[in-house]
Amino acid sequence: MFRLLDDLERGAQGLEITGLRIGAILLLSFGAGLWDWRERRIPNRLCLGGAMAGFLLNDWPFAAAGLGLALAIHLPLFVLRATGGGDVKLMAALGALMGIDQWLRMFLISSILGGVVALGLVLIRGALGETLKRSWFVVTSLGRGIAPYIAKPELDVTTGLGRTLPRGVVVAIAVVLWLGL
Repeated sequence: MFRLLDDLERGAQGLEITGLRIGAILLLSFGAGLWDWRERRIPNRLCLGGAMAGFLLNDWPFAAAGLGLALAIHLPLFVLRATGGGDVKLMAALGALMGIDQWLRMFLISSILGGVVALGLVLIRGALGETLKRSWFVVTSLGRGIAPYIAKPELDVTTGLGRTLPRGVVVAIAVVLWLGL
């Protein structure tokens, strides 16, 4: 496993972030951000096109590793209904375009940014107490091996009962910050 990662890293060093890759990354992330903002969904064809571009513009193992890591991180969240399917597919497509190293950097930025935005929204709405209670419920439920959405349907992003964050917008902003760094 470590040898595969070393080989991928050596291969990625030769793959500079070219203008074409940057264009594809920006097109995918901004398209997803706009669509998620307006429709609260990210279309399959956009994510599929992004993933295909990742495999066309990169070495196959490089793109597959980035896509695979994104899926490994996001699929458990999807199974727990903590994130939507469009978010999973968007991050997988970006993984194929960016590869492991750059995707991890962008993922870290998007995670921090998403937390800051979510905290801001919670504070603006005056829902800090309720959010802390729900967070504790999630932690204790997972500790008991129970999916939190089973007891509290508002924790299931697919029901529309809870408040969700348009993750595509956060990812688009994170991509711009990633490019700046």
